[in-house]
Amino acid sequence: MTSRKDFLKEIKIMSQLRDPNIVRVLGVCTGEEPLCMIVEYMKYGDLNQFLLDHVLETPSAQAINAKILR
Repeated sequence: MTSRKDFLKEIKIMSQLRDPNIVRVLGVCTGEEPLCMIVEYMKYGDLNQFLLDHVLETPSAQAINAKILR
């Protein structure tokens, strides 16, 4: 699948979701590159950044991450 098809598929799925715990799609621009998706404001940023900032690492997780970074 192309990046464009993947993006359009994601838009279709996300625009149908109605859950207070999932960001809402407010609009999209697909007429020309770059393709854009406009979503509601996320107070704590994206999920990846939130988890990096708020999840405590166990000693075993720290050891695994240290090996990956080498």
